[in-house]
This record gives sequence, C-alpha cells and structure tokens, in this order.
Amino acid sequence: MKMLWGYLKKYKWYVIFGPFFKLLESLLELCNPLIVAEIIDVGVKNSDIDYIIRYGLIILAINIISFGFSLISQKCASLASTGVSTSMRADLYKKITEFSHAELDNFGTASLVNRIINDVNQVENAVGVSLRLLIRVPFLLIGAFVISLVINPKMSIVFLILIPIVCLILWIYTKKTSPHFVIMREKLDTVSKITRENLEGTRVIRAFNKQEDEKKRFELSSEDYTKTSIRISKISSLLSPMVFLIVDIATIAILILGGWQINIGGMEQGEVLALIDYVSIITISLLLMSQLIVMIVRTNASLHRINEVMVTTPSIQDKPNAIKTDKLKYNALMEFKNVSFNYSSDLTNESFIKNLSFSIYPNQTIGIIGGTGSGKTTIANLMTRFYDATQGEILFKGKNIKNISLESLRRDISIVQQRSALFSGSLRENLSLRDPNASDEEMIEALKISQAYSFVSTWKNGLDYQIMAGGKNVSGGQMQRLTIARALINKPDLLILDDSSSALDFLTDSNLRKALKTLDTTLVIISQRATSIQSADLIIVLDNGNVVGMGKHKDLIKDCNIYKEIYESQAK
Repeated sequence: MKMLWGYLKKYKWYVIFGPFFKLLESLLELCNPLIVAEIIDVGVKNSDIDYIIRYGLIILAINIISFGFSLISQKCASLASTGVSTSMRADLYKKITEFSHAELDNFGTASLVNRIINDVNQVENAVGVSLRLLIRVPFLLIGAFVISLVINPKMSIVFLILIPIVCLILWIYTKKTSPHFVIMREKLDTVSKITRENLEGTRVIRAFNKQEDEKKRFELSSEDYTKTSIRISKISSLLSPMVFLIVDIATIAILILGGWQINIGGMEQGEVLALIDYVSIITISLLLMSQLIVMIVRTNASLHRINEVMVTTPSIQDKPNAIKTDKLKYNALMEFKNVSFNYSSDLTNESFIKNLSFSIYPNQTIGIIGGTGSGKTTIANLMTRFYDATQGEILFKGKNIKNISLESLRRDISIVQQRSALFSGSLRENLSLRDPNASDEEMIEALKISQAYSFVSTWKNGLDYQIMAGGKNVSGGQMQRLTIARALINKPDLLILDDSSSALDFLTDSNLRKALKTLDTTLVIISQRATSIQSADLIIVLDNGNVVGMGKHKDLIKDCNIYKEIYESQAK
C-alpha cells in the first residue's frame, strides 16, 4: 500500500476533491429521510398542500445538487485512477526493461504480462471505487446511526446490534478469502503461460498431432484456476444473503417496536418511516462496504505482485562510476580469466561453464564449436553481459566488464542470437535499432555484407517493406541475414554470431564469411558447422562446459579428438 500512496500523491487534488464532494453528496442524502418524515408528520397529518409542495421542492433541489456533487466526484475518481494506472504501468514496464536475463527467467514472461495488464487494471478499478466509497460508506453508516439516535435513542439499540454483527461477518470473510486471491493470481499466470506456449508453438503442436494433449493440459490448468475461483465465490455468495437477513430482521424489529411506540404516543409515523429509510441506507452501505473489502483484498494481492517486480534490483546494472570505452587503451579486446558460470543462484550446483580462460585480440576471427548443451550460447551471453560470471572475471578493452557502462558495452558489442527476432514495422525501422540515425547507404552496405541485399532489392518497397510481427512474412534464412545486417549497423568493435547462419545454404554461408572478413571488426562465430569456423584465427572446442581444445583448425585435427570427430562426421 505504501507504493500506492506514492502514486496517489501525484494526483493529490483529485484524491482530495473526489471524496470531499462524495461526502457532500452523502450529507445531502442523509437529509432526505428527515424531510420526508416532516412532510408526513406535518404536511400529510394536517392536510397542508403548500407545506408538502414546499418541502417536496426542497427534496428536488437537494437531489439535483447531490447529482452535481456526484458527477464531480466521479470525474475526480476517474482521472485519479486512470492516472495512477498509467504511471504505474509505465514504471512497471521501465523496470522490466531494466531486468537482466536472470530476473526475466525468474519471473517468467506470462507472469510479467499478467502483472502489467491484469494486476494494474485491478489497482485502477480499486482506486476509482475507493475514492468514491471509502469516505462515503463509513460516513453514511455513522450518519444514519447518529440521526437514528437523535430521532429515538431507544430504537437506536437495533442499530447498535446490527452494525457490529455485520462488521464481524465482513472480518471473517476477509480473513477467509485473502490468501486465496494470491493463489488465484498465480494460477492465472500458469494458464497464461500455457496459452502463450500453445500460440507460439502451434505449428509444432500440429506437426506432431498433439492438439488433444495440449487441450487436456490447458483444461487441467484452467480447471485448477476455476476450482480456486469457485472456492472464493462460494464464500462470497454467503456474504450478501447473510447481510440482507440481518438487515431484514432489523427492519422487522423497527416495525414492531415502532408500531408499539406509535400506539403509546412515543413516536410519529414519519419518524418510523425515517428509521426504516436509514436502515435501507445502512443496508446499502454495508453491502457496498462488503464489495469494497473484496476489492481491497483482491487489490492487495495485485499490489503485492506488482511490488515484487518493483523492489527487485536488476542483477546487472551500471555502477555509479561506470567506465566509458571511447578512449581506453588495450592489448586484448576481450579476456576470460578462470570464468565459471551457474544459471542457478545456488553455488553448490555444478557450474555450467567451468574455469574458462582465453583472449580475443582486435580483428581476429574466433570460432566456438561443441555439442548441444556444451555452453556455446552461455559464452555469448557472458560476453554481452546478459549474465554475470559466477566466478572469475571477464575483461573488455582491459577493464572488468562489470565496471563498463552498459551503453558503451552494447554500442561496442553486437550479437545475432540463435533465435532471430524481427519486429512489426518497416525494414528500415528494424535495421535502425542499433543506430536510429543510420543512413540508407549504411543500411544498404550492411544488407550487402549480410547477403540480404539480393532479395531486399527485389522487394517493391525496399527499405520500407513492412515486416509482420515476429518476421512471419520472411523465410528463416532471410530473417537470419536481416538480423545480421541489423547487427552490422554502426560497425561494432566485436560482432558475435551465435549459430546465426544455420538456416543458410553452404554457398551463402561461405559468401557471408568472406564479406565479414573485409570489415575492421573482431568476429566471434559460434556454430555447429566445422566448415564455418575452420579458417578462424582461434577455435575453442567445448564439451559439457569445459574447454577441451583451443587452437587453429590444422592443430585441432591432430590434437583434439572431439573436434576431429565433429569435423570428420560433417565432412563425410
């Protein structure tokens, strides 16, 4: 809740004026039963038509003014709630974009999407409702009780019994349902995750004819979520009937006691009707309070989930005096010194990369090869500081990579990952991600080097060609070449190609490597193909996170059995 107050302060005038005008509306609402009692006890009793009309016009004026106050309050609440949700969603999105891969892995995409959409929407609704009801409901309850006490102190005993019983019911309800709302949100995350996986992998699911299996998987998750929701609904379904039952008993008691008071001359008929009206006001207020409590409980669960994201400190961020790389003098461009890495925070688990040491010098071409799961992509992630090494240190341009500003690092190092990604928009917009100021000439040069210009030049709109979300309207090989072209914009000092030519034929792959050698750029090629790296200045052979060979192609053929097996199996 402390986090929410920080956002409400930005809209303090709406937060103040919204409840204030709702308070004025409630005050006028409490006057109506008293005026009606006067009309009955004086105007109707004495058959005074003028008196009835005069007080009837007063009621009309009060209701018109009350309606105006209500509109002002609604507008203030609406502006405050939408403002809070907009600011919160923007901050949440900014926070998520600052996360390293470790935090993204920890939360999961489906959970983060639910938090930024569903949970923030829940907070928005709660703020809007609370600004309208949080002051109004207690004021109506207290006001109705105080006025009933003034009308007839003896009859107010009914209210003294009614209100504590209902409050006790609401407290029990809150205690019973509060834990279930957190669980329900977590289960909704699971449903979202399965849905996302099915939508992204629909081709794979159909290819293996697993539609029914995925339907069952989704149904089980959905049923689990539904059971939790039903459990809460069962408890909630008892709330309103119990409140109405107690209020109905109170109304009957007022009618019986009021009739007896009228017979002995202790009360007027209008006063009894006014008390019944106040019972109705209390009834509506208590029901609104129950809805408000339900919403607050739900919102508390959502705020907890939002706060989890907001208080998470990114494991990878700039230090206060982060170094810029512009004027650094160095010998080796990048050095790994006894680097070990574990994806788990539990250091007792076996490391994924173990005691890795090597150096990369300017304008070299480095090849990294190994079997599936040997740690090739992990090395690429460590080079770009998507993850931090668990042990050892990585130097870039002679400085520890942790001391270099991320802006400098991302500018100097460019990576094309295994899973190519293009975004919806024009090709020009996609290519300018590395440098928004890149000229068309620079883009065309990058396309030529990446062997993509041959097909881009045939497109009717050229650089203005519209790419669909996820690059659905380009082939796998075209997507890889376009992402390589994007990485070449602004000529990085170090270019990492993480198995990014797997969809290319051997001729295109060969032409790509020849074109890359013309650049004044250090190149790291991670590949499953020995032919793609055999001309590299240094080849690193990995096996289960260990370096089992390091050297040139001709030396590794003689001295490294694993490299020899890989090469000969592909050559044959």
